[in-house]
Amino acid sequence: MLGYVLKRILWFVPTLFAVTLIGFILLANAPGDPVNILSNGAKASGNIEEQKTFWRKKLGLDLPLFYFSITTLSEPDTLYQVYDEEKLKTIREDIKENGGYKNYIPKIVWYGYHNQYHQWLFGGANSKGIIRGDFGISFIKKEPVIAILKDKLIWSVFFSVVSILLAYVISIPIGIKLAEKPDSRSSKITQVTMFLLYSMPSFFVGVLLLMLFANPDVLSIFPPSGIKPIEGYDDNASLLSKFVDSFPYMILPLICYTYSSLAFISKLTTTSINEQLGLDYIKTARAKGLSENNIIWKHALKNSALPLITVFSSVFPSIIGGSVIIESIFTIPGMGLEIVKAIISQDYPIVIAVITLSSVLTIFSYLLADILYAWVDPRIRK
Repeated sequence: MLGYVLKRILWFVPTLFAVTLIGFILLANAPGDPVNILSNGAKASGNIEEQKTFWRKKLGLDLPLFYFSITTLSEPDTLYQVYDEEKLKTIREDIKENGGYKNYIPKIVWYGYHNQYHQWLFGGANSKGIIRGDFGISFIKKEPVIAILKDKLIWSVFFSVVSILLAYVISIPIGIKLAEKPDSRSSKITQVTMFLLYSMPSFFVGVLLLMLFANPDVLSIFPPSGIKPIEGYDDNASLLSKFVDSFPYMILPLICYTYSSLAFISKLTTTSINEQLGLDYIKTARAKGLSENNIIWKHALKNSALPLITVFSSVFPSIIGGSVIIESIFTIPGMGLEIVKAIISQDYPIVIAVITLSSVLTIFSYLLADILYAWVDPRIRK
């Protein structure tokens, strides 16, 4: 098992490198000059050039872009040090006119690890690198990206993980009951109810829940928005006390996060178990006198777990994006709202950080799924 896991991890290393490289390329080619954006506040004080120099060095933009570059013999090795677009355009035109045959001879320039990509990935004098959670500076807020995303990520992780666990805890027993008695009246009512829930969009259910259970004119049982009391937590409150204070705020959002998964997972469970119940090993188990509950829960459920594992592994990529609609309806300060704000304000470091984290979590979810597959079915390890 350990050898299988190590082999799968080694397979994902090149993928991680490709993900970080694509994220860096997107950030490097994003519209606008980050130095000009971050230096805007210095115009009134008259030290704009000093601010530009500061931010250029802070962001590592005074370094070459990558470990190497492919140019021509006519181009100097230090062209990356020219920051003015007009001046750079003039230099390139002059090189093109006077370079002669050298314009057609390629040249590879090696810069070593003193480059923007290496600093962005592994860190440098002014950065720890994304390997250690440093995604740079927000163009708009001028704060570290990780500090902005940290609190948002906690709530997105909480609601995503808890909702998927609730969905499995509720759906698997329902799916098993539907498989045991597919033609009973209660099973048919349950199936219709599940698919009615599945067909309703989340924004409709969210608004409906607020209208019914957070409305003083109907039932004012739960708070309408937020994740904690308006006055905040008590200064001396323990973690348990904070959770108790926030719990009423979590009920409606969790319902909204969870309900749509119930029909899908329960139907998937029913279909998978029905396929197993028709196989010979189940008939053998029944012939040996095993109880139906033992057959289903100990044998059929384990052998039908592969599709359920696939669905479970999909929760990790959704943690980062969250649900923009649900977070907007219930005013949850999660990743979904932060992504929308970053896109609207063109805060590219936050957007690229979210894309990179989503990609890494996607890779991690595939790795976790592979490990769970091998644990459930040892034949996969071979």
